[in-house]
Amino acid sequence: MLAFAGGGPENVLLVVNSNSDPSKRIANNYVNWRQIPPSNVVYIDWKGGNEFAPADRFRDEILWPVLRAIEERHLASQIDYIVYSCDFPWRINLRPLFPDQKFRPEFDPVASINGATYLAEYLLAPSPELRMFIVGPDANQYIPSPLQANLVQCSELANVASRGFRRRYRWGPNGIKNDSPVSRGYYLSVMLGVTQGRGNTTEEILSYLQSSANADGTRPNGTIYFMWNKDVRSFTRDKCFAAVAAQINAGGVRAVVQQGQIPNGARDIAGMMIGASDFDLAKSQIKILPGAICDHLTSEGGIFTTGAGQTPLSEFLRHGAAGASGTVVEPRALQAKFPLASMQLHYVRGCSLAESFYQSVSGPYQLLIVGEPLCQPWASKPTFNVAGVEPNQTVKGSISLAPSGANAVGTYELFVDGTFATKAASGSPLTLDTKKLADGHHELRVVGTRNDAIETQGRKILPIVVDNHGAAIELKLSTPWRVPKVAKVKISARQPGAKSITFRQNSRNLGRVEGESGEVEISAATLGRGPSYVQAFSEGSAPAVSTPVRIFVE
Repeated sequence: MLAFAGGGPENVLLVVNSNSDPSKRIANNYVNWRQIPPSNVVYIDWKGGNEFAPADRFRDEILWPVLRAIEERHLASQIDYIVYSCDFPWRINLRPLFPDQKFRPEFDPVASINGATYLAEYLLAPSPELRMFIVGPDANQYIPSPLQANLVQCSELANVASRGFRRRYRWGPNGIKNDSPVSRGYYLSVMLGVTQGRGNTTEEILSYLQSSANADGTRPNGTIYFMWNKDVRSFTRDKCFAAVAAQINAGGVRAVVQQGQIPNGARDIAGMMIGASDFDLAKSQIKILPGAICDHLTSEGGIFTTGAGQTPLSEFLRHGAAGASGTVVEPRALQAKFPLASMQLHYVRGCSLAESFYQSVSGPYQLLIVGEPLCQPWASKPTFNVAGVEPNQTVKGSISLAPSGANAVGTYELFVDGTFATKAASGSPLTLDTKKLADGHHELRVVGTRNDAIETQGRKILPIVVDNHGAAIELKLSTPWRVPKVAKVKISARQPGAKSITFRQNSRNLGRVEGESGEVEISAATLGRGPSYVQAFSEGSAPAVSTPVRIFVE
């Protein structure tokens, strides 16, 4: 099976609120659509509010558990995205980190959850002086120089470079990759959806996530609209619209600059940047194509509290956009806090949605980004074959995989059960000693990365069966595979000689039995609605892993 993205599922850590049915349901479906590895799903026992949280609770109960999971699961070399499902606080009060500090109103220490996550190195810094950088207009050094801190020249904006993102890359003050003492690293961070207050319904979130995942590589036959008017929300950034639109057109994608608030009646919106506080997309009779980024610069676009003013970003998503953004507190109309027009240019060059946003916002701490982070409609995927193993083949000892046939791929990486194992230059084989793995089902992922600035990925996913010791564990459902949410799911497993058997959904333990066989009963609600898989893992002299069993909770 082939898939692709700017970054990919192996690079995403998906964070789920285990106490929220919408959070689990959205995560289950997103894992299925994007093939997120089980090792990359983290369940957080969050019982705080789903709108606001103080910085210390966010740090101690959400961010630190996520970062510890990355280390404990040996994922540090591969995780580039920290993505929140839904039902987490979208606004984080940073003031407790600065008890004696006074701030200018335009740098109010209140952040979005993804802004605080992206700038985690500042948030977790040991000194208040370093933590202060989180609210700076030039905190994001991934944005290419000289676009930082709102110092924008339109000619420079149109000619700006686009580049791929990796957590391991360090970015210097001039937007250049380096390892200097003042360079910084980040985690791309996005929320899949917001269900509270003025947010979207779960069904709406699932709809735009699925259509966005399907939009990869489709090169939408539409138009990117840049709308200007005399509102401060427009002229804060519209001076560069024409220069960026010209570059987009030169790249073969249609872009236009029009006067007004909304391109009324347009049925081909592949992207949209506007400056308006209030609008009605249904009344405007527009059609947003799958994969589109839509954005408006306004004060309350990211505020979901019931009764808040202005049109929230959820309106774009409700009408099919792949992603949208808005600030979670009054931003004072500073361009540094909002995406530059170059966001759409990065996107049509093939960057992912998350990469396009973060290459365009120099001060992102207050910006809430909601949508499908991996969406990449204009990607040019590398495709290749892999010799040496066939899907579902039984293997033992050392195996060698030989990727071939791709154009411009510089490096191939091998992931085993979602975790990075090894890499090789194009033309060299990937070797794996299966004797280091438990007998039974495993999944190999070969990921090829283009040798260019954007680093677009392609992949092949190959399930295999390891048999070095003759061990096998049998997993059975004692109830139907499709069950209502109120049902109990009974799962049994057996392996002769096993000391114990553990049942897991993704990386979450669901139950354990001692000895070589047993059954557990699980509430379907615990799994969450939608599709999911359960596996059994044995301990003993010959550990084994079962084939996953699919369960669909209605």
